[in-house]
Amino acid sequence: MRIYKIISAVLALLMILSVGSFAATTAAEESTYSITEAAKENENAKIMQEELNSFIKKNDIDPDTLCFGYYDFNRELRYTFHGDQLFSSYDAFKFPLAYLYFKDLVLGEFHLNEDVGEDNLRTVFLRSLEKDYGHDANATELLIEKYGGMEKVKKALYELTYTKVDKAFYESDALTANYTLDFLIKYYSEALYCSADFKHMLIDPIKQISPERYSETKIIDYKVTHRYGISRENGACVDFGIVNTSNPFAFVISVEDSAHYEDDIALLAEFALDFNEQYGSLALSQMTTLPDVEDKEKKGYNSTTVTAVPLMIIVIVTTVVIAAAITTIYIVQENKKKKRDRLD
Repeated sequence: MRIYKIISAVLALLMILSVGSFAATTAAEESTYSITEAAKENENAKIMQEELNSFIKKNDIDPDTLCFGYYDFNRELRYTFHGDQLFSSYDAFKFPLAYLYFKDLVLGEFHLNEDVGEDNLRTVFLRSLEKDYGHDANATELLIEKYGGMEKVKKALYELTYTKVDKAFYESDALTANYTLDFLIKYYSEALYCSADFKHMLIDPIKQISPERYSETKIIDYKVTHRYGISRENGACVDFGIVNTSNPFAFVISVEDSAHYEDDIALLAEFALDFNEQYGSLALSQMTTLPDVEDKEKKGYNSTTVTAVPLMIIVIVTTVVIAAAITTIYIVQENKKKKRDRLD
């Protein structure tokens, strides 16, 4: 009986070691993977920073006038330049304001037929957004007033994303690149499953604005676009939205107090597009690929796959073999002992 206790103890110890080894190996692999992926993202963001610095210097763009943001939806690369600096959004502010109203309409907080000034909410909403109504600034002011004022609007916008902001965020119609990227990410994710109402009230009117400037991306049968704002008095321009490429991305560009603000915006939008294509190639080059295997060496298996035997299985099999060997040795010894006893 004693030998069985010893065997049981050995088996238990080996099982514990096998599970522990497996868990440690798995944790190490996951940790290494996370560190590696984070390092790649940091490296790629660093590459964008270096290229943006070089670009603005080459094109005589004053970095102090610029806020810039980029987010790659597929690869989750995020980069901002002056990401927490407030910039005046001008006409582009209508984009998040319209989304805010749409969300509350869906929740039943407002109704399209209720009165707003001399019109109903539906008409005021369209007056603010659609080119047929001239993108009426007075209608936008009515929407802000209807919502409870700018501070309440900004608090509601904050609750869409919970982006870190300071007190000044609530005191004007200004936004930040970090907030705007977070808003666009939310907008895009909901547009993926958008309803006909979403298309009618948000996507169609917004993509009509500055048609010579917008880019668009198809989301199922619908289109998501970006919003452009300008102030000739302040030498300022802002544009943000979602651009259609094989790898969609969100962008935020604001140039303020510049002698050539419109040219700067166009150049920076082109920079974002070029980087999107470059980053696609960069990410592809970073993928881990299996080495090529000559046909004569394949021996009937698919060279594009690798079957890995988990460490835990190896240890368990080894444990069983050791236990069987110990048991066999014990049985052989017992049989020899019994044979000697009979001879005696």
